[in-house]
Amino acid sequence: MKVHRLDEQTINKIAAGEIIERPASVVKELVENSIDAGATRIEIEIKNGGRQLIKVVDNGCGMEQEDAVLAIERHATSKIMQVEDLLNLYTLGFRGEALPSIASVSTFSLITKPASADFGTLIECKGGILQKVKSIGAPEGTSISVQDLFYNTPARLKYLKSIPTESGYINEIVTRLALSHPEISFQLKHQDYDMLFTPGNGRLEDTVISLFGTEIHREMIPIAMEDRHLKITGFYGKPSIARTNRKYEIFYINGRHVNSRILSSAVEKAYHTLLPIARYPFVILFIELPRDWVDVNVHPTKLEVRFANESDIYKAVYHLIHNSLKEHSLISEWINPDDAVSLSRIATETTVPLKSEVPATSATPAANLDLNYQVYHDIYAVKEEVSSVQEPVASENTLHVVPTIPDIPPEKSYRNWYVYPKTVQNTYIIVQDEQGLLFVDQHAAHERVLFERFFTKTQELLGTQALLIPETVTLNYTQYKIISERMSLFNGLGFDLEAFGGKTLIIRGVPLTLANMDHTQIIFDLLEEYANFKTFKSPSEIKEAFLITMACRAAVKAGDKLDVLECENLIKDLFRCENPYTCPHGRPTIFRMSYDELGKKFLRR
Repeated sequence: MKVHRLDEQTINKIAAGEIIERPASVVKELVENSIDAGATRIEIEIKNGGRQLIKVVDNGCGMEQEDAVLAIERHATSKIMQVEDLLNLYTLGFRGEALPSIASVSTFSLITKPASADFGTLIECKGGILQKVKSIGAPEGTSISVQDLFYNTPARLKYLKSIPTESGYINEIVTRLALSHPEISFQLKHQDYDMLFTPGNGRLEDTVISLFGTEIHREMIPIAMEDRHLKITGFYGKPSIARTNRKYEIFYINGRHVNSRILSSAVEKAYHTLLPIARYPFVILFIELPRDWVDVNVHPTKLEVRFANESDIYKAVYHLIHNSLKEHSLISEWINPDDAVSLSRIATETTVPLKSEVPATSATPAANLDLNYQVYHDIYAVKEEVSSVQEPVASENTLHVVPTIPDIPPEKSYRNWYVYPKTVQNTYIIVQDEQGLLFVDQHAAHERVLFERFFTKTQELLGTQALLIPETVTLNYTQYKIISERMSLFNGLGFDLEAFGGKTLIIRGVPLTLANMDHTQIIFDLLEEYANFKTFKSPSEIKEAFLITMACRAAVKAGDKLDVLECENLIKDLFRCENPYTCPHGRPTIFRMSYDELGKKFLRR
């Protein structure tokens, strides 16, 4: 016969290959079972990165002996009864292959006892073969021990990573599960070393502190929104704690941790111009939506989901974070290293409540700003001279004038601040206000000012300086094709260009801001910008990228010497910006050292 039935052991090993990729997969399956069992305390112990031992102990509901024996058979589960249940899952898992698959590639033992039983049950398996079933004394709950993982599948064992790497994968899995269940206390030990501990007091803030430390928590801002079908809560981080990968874009759908390109795209779009290239936001989001809006069965391990209405989810996440970023201060604080907290400790200071715990009507964004730039809108929304560090043309029309808001009390329209007359290394401006010292990067700050000014101007306001003698530029074929097809875009930026034929371009005028610069090189820079980013989706995105390049080239540079008046004008212009916290490339413009931190350095606190 060419077709034959596989034996049970082979079937289990094949299933194990699909489910149990590495020790972290075992931890995920066992801990999810403990959560579904109603545990309030889960202890995980591993040795040698999980190769030698994985032990998970919980105080959940436990199992009767008959259920425990059945649980290690394939396609046996307590979590679904029929196929329709797959569309309405209220547990983290339903597969009946997990326990038998784990048992088939390890030395496996299970001790379990429900509250109603006088005795517990011990089950032992080796390589998927049942060795022992007996009644023993045991505490309420379940304890599962997995030893010598992959001992009988050397190919899988061979491709495991180093012990620290495998331990890191396990730590990541437990961290994700702990964040979604702050009401459960998690403890993870490796070789008797505490890798993480959470208090299980139901407060997400305390869980975040215990997992990531006080420093990270200080730089995170709570958010919340709710409508008839959708609820979003969680935290997002200031640009100062951005990461070099997407590992810390953490999403939960109806309590289940997932990876989602839609959600990642929405979050990253909200941070546009706030982060440098190849830096990604630190975000923890919990999304609750009707269960028929999401398919969790796309991926074998349920790490990926499919939304029925992707556009609505995308817009909700994007607008929630984007609007909150505009409302809150994004200044990086000086953090005293002594304030760092270990992963097994909870900070004693008062934590920021979730936004969902605060009445919606109490939101007063301006009052929460360290740099209350709304105040500066009101102070300086008058006609005034343009700082000499800005565009050469000093005209009222070149200012981004924000209308004065008349109902602000007079006492709130004054803010006491002082700009120190000498910069540090001709690069960093020092500003003193009521809360402490601000350190401002003059290039990044001026770049932000120019970008926002450019972005809000029409061609007439931006202005074009005609050249006395038009210049010709010879381009290669690709450059000429780009510029000839988008001549109106370049002209809209203030250039006056004309295609002369062949591969020659005539420059008859340039933006006023660039009149005294090498405008030929600017054109080459813009062409290179376009060539490097061929995935622009709209003319507005192309224009924005070009404006960023123009602002960078026109801004004062690190090392340029500014007098005190120029520094003051630059600070005023920066505080008027919609986003004064980063340059358009995402680099920070400001960071603060509070008087408290200054006092600590001199042992006055």
